[in-house]
Amino acid sequence: MRKIGLLVSLLSVGFCFSQIKNTALNNLNYDRLMSQAVNKIGVSGLADNEYEGSPFLDKEFLPSTIMNEKGTFLLRYNIFNDEIIMKKGEEYFKIPKEGVDYFNINNKYIIRLINGTYYIQSSSEKNNYTVVRKQEVKFISSKVAENTYDQGRSAKFSNTKPDYFLFNMETKTLIPLKAGDLKNAFPMKEADLNVFLKKNKLKDPQDYNALLEIIAK
Repeated sequence: MRKIGLLVSLLSVGFCFSQIKNTALNNLNYDRLMSQAVNKIGVSGLADNEYEGSPFLDKEFLPSTIMNEKGTFLLRYNIFNDEIIMKKGEEYFKIPKEGVDYFNINNKYIIRLINGTYYIQSSSEKNNYTVVRKQEVKFISSKVAENTYDQGRSAKFSNTKPDYFLFNMETKTLIPLKAGDLKNAFPMKEADLNVFLKKNKLKDPQDYNALLEIIAK
């Protein structure tokens, strides 16, 4: 009887732990989110109408899903701060970069957390491979005209040219999307890659998807 009682107790503890863990995940750990409230733009003292360009991948908070989480969330990717921001009512919270690494924003963007930073998926997926890009945004401060001959300027966010990578979803490794790096990573595919890269400049998702067909076959 003592053995049976001990077994029941252990199962109960395991079940409770599982329930607590699931609740914490499903709620996206709101206690931690509450302590990480952020400026919704990313630059202190800058209002919505006081800048040109945008620090965001999309200006709107869009209905989104998060891998292994139940429900729909209003999310927006702040490229400048490299943060996924959640809107809840009139408050804004930063999603922690632990244990949450895949976001589908309105079936429009796939955001992946890789090595502690966010990348935007730029192709389909094929046998554990996909193409991702690392987007960067520069911030240029506003300038007040010092005299009648000087010209002032508004604060501005400016996109820089993104870097593209082949991402191995199984090993979590990134390979620069350049001819030399690809041929070094896939020496057995070098002949096929030479033919493909002579005809394709790797400029759009169709090119990236065609590349995956060669690498992943």
